[in-house]
Amino acid sequence: MRILLLALLACAAWTADGAVKVGANPSAVAFFEAKIRPVLVEHCNECHAGKKRYGGLKVDTLEALLAGGHDEGPAIIPGDIVRSSLLRSIRYEGDSDLNMPPNERLPEAVIKDFEHWVAIGAPWPDGSAAIAAAAPPPPKPPYLGRLHPVLVHLPIAALLLAALAEFLVLVRGERWKPATAILVVTGTIGTVAAIVSGVNLEGAQAPELLQRHEVLGWLTLAGGLTASGMLLAMRWVPLRRWPLFAVLALTAILVSLTGHVGGAMVWGSDWLGF
Repeated sequence: MRILLLALLACAAWTADGAVKVGANPSAVAFFEAKIRPVLVEHCNECHAGKKRYGGLKVDTLEALLAGGHDEGPAIIPGDIVRSSLLRSIRYEGDSDLNMPPNERLPEAVIKDFEHWVAIGAPWPDGSAAIAAAAPPPPKPPYLGRLHPVLVHLPIAALLLAALAEFLVLVRGERWKPATAILVVTGTIGTVAAIVSGVNLEGAQAPELLQRHEVLGWLTLAGGLTASGMLLAMRWVPLRRWPLFAVLALTAILVSLTGHVGGAMVWGSDWLGF
């Protein structure tokens, strides 16, 4: 009997066209009042509430957000964080004229709050329950892009160890030279693979973090190529080893910073906070 009742309730939650009705949820409403409404009031209402509807968009009611503006369609599609134009605007994706707020991007934590709010159905205590089509999964990046989380670890480990191996060459002698060469070449090749796969993975990342990540990645590759060239030159020219160690130490710092920014792109800028 209990199973039958649960089945009937589940069926009742779905409308005829396959949409799910998002009903009242006290915790979701509390989340909206604490995390979403204050941001809308502070950053959006000046231009998109009351009699003001710049771009044809108002944000002071659920119905207005579902209707959207002139060109972008619905500002929110409950349950869909990919196609909701409000989320694209606050993430600063696409046309810069549609980035909101226009003067300064919201903190990453606030953007994550809005994504969560839309994902749980955009609850709004003053409006009727939204009808949310079941959100389709976001499109997968190309296969090479999906390998990026695996490929990035090789250059990080190899270039860090290369700096350590060259330090041991300086303090312990010649026997560590082969280790330096192997690790530098491996790290440089791994950096190329990481960059190529990372380019194929680009999507909805924060633009400023993505740009910083890319610049650091290219600088890391430049360091690896420089170290590789120095090692190759040493086969014919008796160069001193300390400049190589300096280049490898700098490259180790660069690859570490690249990894840190990559972590911030996934977990937020405060991901190392305690």
